[in-house]
Amino acid sequence: MAKLGVIGIGNTLKGDDGVGVMLVNRLEEEDFSDEVEFHEVGTSGLNIIHYLKDLDKAVIIDALRSEGEPGNSTFFRPNEVDNSIKIRSTHDANLLEAIDLSETLGERPEDIVIMGIIPEDISLRDELSPLLKEKLPELEEKLKGKINSLLEEEGGGFPSS
Repeated sequence: MAKLGVIGIGNTLKGDDGVGVMLVNRLEEEDFSDEVEFHEVGTSGLNIIHYLKDLDKAVIIDALRSEGEPGNSTFFRPNEVDNSIKIRSTHDANLLEAIDLSETLGERPEDIVIMGIIPEDISLRDELSPLLKEKLPELEEKLKGKINSLLEEEGGGFPSS
């Protein structure tokens, strides 16, 4: 069976920057199969390399600066981003560079999907902005749907809830 990692990146002390970590913590309490593991990485994008090496597939959740409205989210694969698309992590390291480095090391999962969420407020605060708090259930459902679709591609491992 393939191992699917769900990795939340972010700083929970910087408002919406912590949305990836918050979503991972919420989903970790769900009843997913043993094929799914959840990781909280923090803000150093390069730390993600250590988590990717033992996975077959990964979903990475991060607050990303991008065009669009705060609270909007999108799923994309690293190879779908080129220099003309303005997507940047809100942290110190470039997520795509970390993924490239994992490939160079021969430790990149066969499939990586990134869930980028546009933050509204990344100032020092220990909670999400009111807008992202309101959107959290919707973001959680989208993420669960993506996890389920990746598990279905393997032909099994559905969550029981």
